[in-house]
Formats: sequence, structure tokens, C-alpha cells
Amino acid sequence: MENESLLIIISSLVGALGIKEIWSIVKQKIDIGAKKEERVDNVFTEQIKNLTAKISELENKIDDLIKENTHLKVKIVKMENRLISNAKKRTATKRYKDE
Repeated sequence: MENESLLIIISSLVGALGIKEIWSIVKQKIDIGAKKEERVDNVFTEQIKNLTAKISELENKIDDLIKENTHLKVKIVKMENRLISNAKKRTATKRYKDE
């Protein structure tokens, strides 16, 4: 009984709207779904572009920090050498004064 009533409803819709109208409604739903997928894809591509740009900026910052770190290490080594040489000079002069 349910199948018969469903068949009657579908046949009355087809008769009232016509096959062309039903096809246009189905086609419109398909087009809306395709546009939605396209928008989602565009959002993902934009996010990917933004993230790649941020990654490249961070890589540049890391490179700059590495360079700065190496320069600071060189400065520290020079300062250590100066301190050691000054300490050697002071100890040498103290020895002569003590003797």
C-alpha cells in the first residue's frame, strides 16, 4: 500500500511539473553541490598558500638567527681570548713584583 501511494505521488509530481522541470531542479542541486566543492577547494588552496608563505618567512628568520648566533659566538671567543691574555699579563706582572 505504501509503495502504491508513493508511486501515485511521484507520478502526480511528474505530471504536474513535467520531466523538464524536475530535471532542471536536479541539475540545479548538482550545480550547487559543485560550486560548494569548488569554494571549499579554493579555501584550502588559500590556506595552503598562506601557510607556505608563513613557513618561508620562518625559514628566513631561522637563517637570520643562525647567522646572528655564529657572529655572537665569534665575539664571545674574541672576548675570551682578550680576557685570557689580560689575565696572563696581570699574573706575569704580579710574579715580578712578588719576587
